Amino acid sequence: MYNTESTKIFNKLLSIKSTLKGGTKFSLGNVTLDIVGNDSFGNLIQEWFGEWCSRNNFNVIDGKAISKSSQTFPDFYVGKDSLLEIKTFNGANGPSFDIANFEAYCKSLAEFPERADADYLIFSYEMTDIELHIKDIWLKKIWEITCASDRYPLKTQVKKDVIYNIRPSNWYKPTKYASFKSKSEFIEALFETQKIYRGYSLYDEYKANLK
Repeated sequence: MYNTESTKIFNKLLSIKSTLKGGTKFSLGNVTLDIVGNDSFGNLIQEWFGEWCSRNNFNVIDGKAISKSSQTFPDFYVGKDSLLEIKTFNGANGPSFDIANFEAYCKSLAEFPERADADYLIFSYEMTDIELHIKDIWLKKIWEITCASDRYPLKTQVKKDVIYNIRPSNWYKPTKYASFKSKSEFIEALFETQKIYRGYSLYDEYKANLK
């Protein structure tokens, strides 16, 4: 189900997980400080991952090198043509990261259905004093980290009746809404949510572009 190269990367990371510890320092002028705020860790871990793959001879290309944009999908291309996204969260709080902007994802998936097959490499981290360490690592598909919600068939971030982002399930422990069991279940929930929210969906376009 997962890309072969992604699986090799995941297994390698699991084998060294206990060693994935370190500090985070920032220097500007003659001032150096330890970064303790969580907001920066996602980008730092993603940058580290790209360098780690390069040093370990994994066939990985940074998505920014192709799109020339810092806001791009996917984060990395793995192997010949597999898509890999990196997600991180504070293990003390549970997953609350944004998977993707809801409207943009619906449009992108309708045009490029293969986006739903991307792999997601997810890191949970913890801070002890000023030391960052990786607590857990998962390799997942999008339907394994998404679920329904009380309001919509797909769990999303909603503010003042506006849907902003697709939000994750808590896939590693029992909750009210379990993760979807298949890609088709996720796709149906995605476009049904769009239909409820917008009064229309791009599901027919998605099906027309399936290869």
